[in-house]
Parts: sequence; structure tokens; C-alpha cells
Amino acid sequence: MDRLPPEILFHILDYTVVAHYSNKNNLLELRTTCRLFDEVLKPYVLKTLQLEFTRLDKGYRARKPLDDDALRRVGPLCQALYVDMMVVRDDGEVRFLGEMFSQIPTMARFVEELQDGWCMNEDSFTEIDYRRQLGFMLAHAPNVAAVKLNLPFQLVSPGQYRASTMVLGNTFAALAQRPEESATLKTLVLENLSDISVVSLWRNPQDVKNIMGAFADLRRLFLSIRRNDEDDGQAHTVNFRNRLWEMISKADKLESLCLVDLDTDEKRHRDIKTSSQRDWTLEDWQFRCIPTIRRPPRSVLPHLAFLELRQVEVMGCGLLSMLKCFGHSLRELYLDGVYLKTVYSAEAPQDVNKTLWIGLPNVRPPLNHRWVATYLRQIRVQLRVCRVANLGYDQYVMGEELLAEHNNNSSSSNAATYDLMDPCGLSRSLEQRFVEVAMGIEQPATADGTAVVYYPEEESQEAWALAQGARPPGIGGSNSGQLLRTEDWHAGFYLATQRNPTSAWQRSIDGHFSNCNQYTLKALHNFADAAHRGMTLLNQTADDETL
Repeated sequence: MDRLPPEILFHILDYTVVAHYSNKNNLLELRTTCRLFDEVLKPYVLKTLQLEFTRLDKGYRARKPLDDDALRRVGPLCQALYVDMMVVRDDGEVRFLGEMFSQIPTMARFVEELQDGWCMNEDSFTEIDYRRQLGFMLAHAPNVAAVKLNLPFQLVSPGQYRASTMVLGNTFAALAQRPEESATLKTLVLENLSDISVVSLWRNPQDVKNIMGAFADLRRLFLSIRRNDEDDGQAHTVNFRNRLWEMISKADKLESLCLVDLDTDEKRHRDIKTSSQRDWTLEDWQFRCIPTIRRPPRSVLPHLAFLELRQVEVMGCGLLSMLKCFGHSLRELYLDGVYLKTVYSAEAPQDVNKTLWIGLPNVRPPLNHRWVATYLRQIRVQLRVCRVANLGYDQYVMGEELLAEHNNNSSSSNAATYDLMDPCGLSRSLEQRFVEVAMGIEQPATADGTAVVYYPEEESQEAWALAQGARPPGIGGSNSGQLLRTEDWHAGFYLATQRNPTSAWQRSIDGHFSNCNQYTLKALHNFADAAHRGMTLLNQTADDETL
């Protein structure tokens, strides 16, 4: 090996790093091969610092103390920080489980272990301990410019839990108190962000100041959001929407934004999913959508070029308002698992097409109709990339006859077909056609030769809004040109195989190794299994009492 030219050896080690993607431990072992291996591999394997429960818990630290001197030596090499607090339990959550399992003696130990071992207290660690340790790490890692924070993941949702808010607030405080010579934060990933945490922090001027400091130079932001059922649901939702966008708008240099709604995870995609008064009131159903900009804050993110919405429900007016706010700078749009909310009424069935993903061909959109792909052309959004997947409609059924039909058959979606059918008779998916229309690709004629055109609202807009791009050759060959390649329209396929400018940091905050904490996953599974056993015993007790 000593005889190999340095450039060849470096090339081999570069490939070694790629080959060990997602397996940092094996790469760490290779550092012991020789001094050269150590020097070359060190910047890769030490690129991300990790802080998780075991490095804070006093019981663990007593058995295996942290090596602060090692942190001082390697800290300058670190460029990213991964903080995983998902296993932290909340006192309110534990009290709720204790009350629920009070009649099950065998569950008492489980509840006691949660309280003593997994909640923030003097026996494990306090919020002061958390801030001190995080601040110490940041002080000795001045080049950290990317942070991923996994907030506590509660087993049960009722109640205003404080653990997540305390972790989030103290994280922003630690970031705000970094030494002046430290690198500014460029990338931030917040997993399991609670609506209660956002609203609570925004009531405290010091927390707002800390957030503003952390967001001042931010370029990439990923948020996965969880919401809680509040007594004043609608007022809380409006407050959350306003506070969320006020927070995001503090990142006035932001270039990339990804929003994920963790409460609307669909196990199986449906083109149309249907709700009625049996499931929700109309107001509650409307407020289940992801918060979008209604009245733009002072900053509407003038540099935002990349936007991804994943696994969300949106009102048509909210989505169009967001696209209009970012339209002047937006260059890449990714939609995956996004449902447009629509209302179907037996008294006005013609209004079913007010909110559509694409629109109706050869028809100008009537007043107050919201056709998304057509609207993108209409407001002159200059997209160079548009990729979508799993688009659908979230339909709310109104009217006694339709309600009775829905109650008798929960899979019923009435006669509404929206724009799901390909008007050209080519069986193209809704997603492919959306990309074609949004990107201005001319549509094929129908079987009888009729042209298919998607018009803007006003004739004066046709100069820029009508499709002007020729159809690409596609899969069928240059003569047919009917089907685009999957990577030319499918969001999931494109982001998995091409560069990912919006959500790559969710999986890997440093771009080299995935952020996966097996200890956390095992602990959460154990919590869930124990709670499930308790529920089973509780149901058995209830059944015995009824006999």
C-alpha cells in the first residue's frame, strides 16, 4: 500500500466511504488500519455529532462517562448535529397511562418505569442538563451548520404535553448562545413538531428572539408536524397556522422548504377519500388541512426555490395562496400524497369541479373555480422541475341522500369523477397529466382528432398560460410520444434517483450516513408493545365485568 500513488489511494478510500453508506461503525473500524486511513476517513465519519438519551441520562453516564476531551479534539471536524429525543416521555402522558391502567396491577411497574426512567427529572436529566450538554457540544463544534432534532414522540396524544416544548425551546436557546465565531445554521430538520409547541414558544418573547437568531441565515428547512385535538379547536388551528408561518418567515434567506403532516399518513392511496357528518363536522374537516399562508407575513420567503409538500390535505384556496406567494422565485415543486379538499353537495352537484388538480379541457375556469395546474401557468410560475405522486381528493359529502348512501357504504364516492379520467383516452395518470399541464406541454388530441386545451381564466392570459412545449418522445417512441418516463413526473422516483433539494436531510443530515438510532427504535417499540398489552388486559377486564 505504501507504493500506491496518493491520488489512487485517496480514490480507493472515497469509494470505501460510498460502499459503507449507512454503516458508519464499519468505517470507524477502518480508521485503525493506519495513520493515513485515520486522517482521510476522519472528516467523513466525524462529520456528524449525535446527542441522544443515553448521553444525557445520569444512570447511563455513571456507568459510561462522556469523554469531553475527545469532543474537544474532534469537534472542529463536525459539520452537523443529530439530536434524538424521541424516547423522552412526558409527565402528563405517564399520568394519563397511569389513570388508564389503574385497574391493571401488572401495568403498575411499566408506568413507574416510564416516570422514573424516561421522563425529564432529577433522576434522568433536566431541561437545564439538556441545554448545558447541547451548549457544550455546540461550543466545541464551531463548524456545525446543520441540525436535525427528533422531538419526543408521545404514545398517546390527549393533553398539552410539555416535554416536546421544553426540548424545542432549549434547543433554540442553545443555538442562539453559540460563540460568535461559530458557523451560522444553514440546514434545520425538526421531526414531530407539535402545534402546541409552536404556539407556546411564540408567547414568550425570549423564545421568539432565539428562533429569529437560529433562522437568520437558514437556507433549508424540513418540518414534520403533529397536531393535537384542543377544546377550542378552530381558534387553536388558526393560531397555529399564523404562528407557524410567522416562524418560517423569519428565515428570509430560505431556499428550500419541505412540510410533512404526520397526522394524515395514508396506508393506502385512494384517488378519492370520502368523509361526511358522521365522521366530522364541516368546520373540523376543513381545519384538518395543513396550515397554509392566507395573509402573507411581512416576508414571503423571497428566495424560496424548492418546495415539497408530502402527505398533507390542503384547501384549494390555501394551496393557491401559497403558490402565489412563492411564485416569483419557485423553480422546483414536489407534491407527494397531497389531497385537495372538496365539498360534494346533492343540492349543487355542479360545484364539484370548483377545486381540481388539473381542470376541465377546452373550458375556461368559471369565476371562483380553483384549478391548480392551470393556475400555475396563469400566474407565470417559472418551474424547471415539477414532480408529483399520489394526488387525490378529500371529499366531504353533504345532503341527506348522499349522507345515507355514505353511511350504508363507506367506500361510496358518489358520481363525482373530478378530472381523474384522461380526456385523451390514453389512460395517463392524474399525476402525469398534472405535470404536463403545469409545465406547459401540449396535450395529444382525442381519438376523433379534437384538440385538448387547458385555458386560463382570462383570454388576455393565453399568451403565456397556454401550453407551448412540444411533447417529449416518451416511452412509446418518437411517433407516439404519449407516455412520459416515470422520472419525468413521479416525485418519489425522481427524488430517490436524482438530487433531492427538499427532503434529503430528513434521512441524512450530513449527506453521507443515514440518521438511524436503533436504541430509540427499540425503546419506542417496547413502549408500544407494553401499552398494547395493557390495552388488551383492560379490554379483557371490561369484557369480564359485562358477563
